[in-house]
Amino acid sequence: MTKRTVIVTGVSSFVGCHLARTFADAGYDVVAVTSRTRDTYDGVRAERLDYIADYVQFTVCDLTNTDALGALIDTHQPNVWLHHAGYADNYASRDYDLEKSLAFNVVALEPLYQRLSGTGCGVIVTGTSMEYASSDNANLEEDVCWPEFPYGVSKLAQTVEASRLAHQYAVPTRVARIYIPVGAYDAPGKLMDFVIRQLAAGNGADLSPCSQKRDFLGVEDLSLAYVKLADDFARQTFDTFNVCAGEAKELKSLLLDVARIMDADPHLLNFGAKPMRPGEPMVSFGSNAKARDVLGWQPRPIEDALKALITHVQQS
Repeated sequence: MTKRTVIVTGVSSFVGCHLARTFADAGYDVVAVTSRTRDTYDGVRAERLDYIADYVQFTVCDLTNTDALGALIDTHQPNVWLHHAGYADNYASRDYDLEKSLAFNVVALEPLYQRLSGTGCGVIVTGTSMEYASSDNANLEEDVCWPEFPYGVSKLAQTVEASRLAHQYAVPTRVARIYIPVGAYDAPGKLMDFVIRQLAAGNGADLSPCSQKRDFLGVEDLSLAYVKLADDFARQTFDTFNVCAGEAKELKSLLLDVARIMDADPHLLNFGAKPMRPGEPMVSFGSNAKARDVLGWQPRPIEDALKALITHVQQS
């Protein structure tokens, strides 16, 4: 079988570096796109690039520059374009810059589709669970979306525009609406990283009541879903999939599982020491039935991802 090439954008992000590594492990030639030269990255972003360095070919490209975009496509002639790059600064806030995000996440899509038209390349776009409205029920791909935060608005606009362009330019496209990934190389100070480091040091961790329920899955399983999506392009021009565990897991219960796995004192978890974020929905989870039935994808238990993350943090 001829080896296939995937261009992965956004590889300096948490999920992006795992996507690049997983496609390499699946036998793809991976072209990893960064917005600037690798030596200008530091901190965890540099660690992510180091993690994939032996498995990818790095290239720098301004994805908003039409000429540079075209040269990238002409040079590498990809079979898959993985569109993970996006404007995500302050994504969980109501102060998210919607105007800037629409310019990057939505307006910049058409030149990409124009250049990919007729090449046989398919596109996978990273969406988000925040495209859905808050609900006590599992989100279904056919649900009407009413995002409650600006980031969700921008990503829903991206999904709608990707659908329009996929049909206009005959470029097969899949949108992966991802939920909460757990794994190595997430941003330092994020909840899991913070709690694991505090427990490992025998220190307390001040937390909110953590009564909200969320859908967590291992980042490696999330990445494997994208490989399945790349094999689904022939079925129809456009489709959307939830990439999730399909379970609403209480955050408090999850963190107590972390303490149990680490054999740490659960009383170090100071639930209720901090307030909940204003306006934070209490429940968010998706159904993964479509991904299981159509793609043949099945995530592993979240405990597997927690164990791997704990080992990574303790060794770092």
